[in-house]
Amino acid sequence: MRIEQIIDFDALRAGFAEWWKGHLEMVKDNFGEGETYVEAVRLLDEDPLQALQWYVEDMRRGLRAA
Repeated sequence: MRIEQIIDFDALRAGFAEWWKGHLEMVKDNFGEGETYVEAVRLLDEDPLQALQWYVEDMRRGLRAA
């Protein structure tokens, strides 16, 4: 079985994009636009796996709460 048959990458991409927008809105609301830019650059350019890890952790928490 290939990984593409196990993971729906289109759904993962869409879910991450929605989470990403919410994450940056939260950063903006709490720390301002300048910090939002710094966070976006840091995570996407320097540590994209950290952003993906946070997304997965948030999804797990949401599933446990449901």
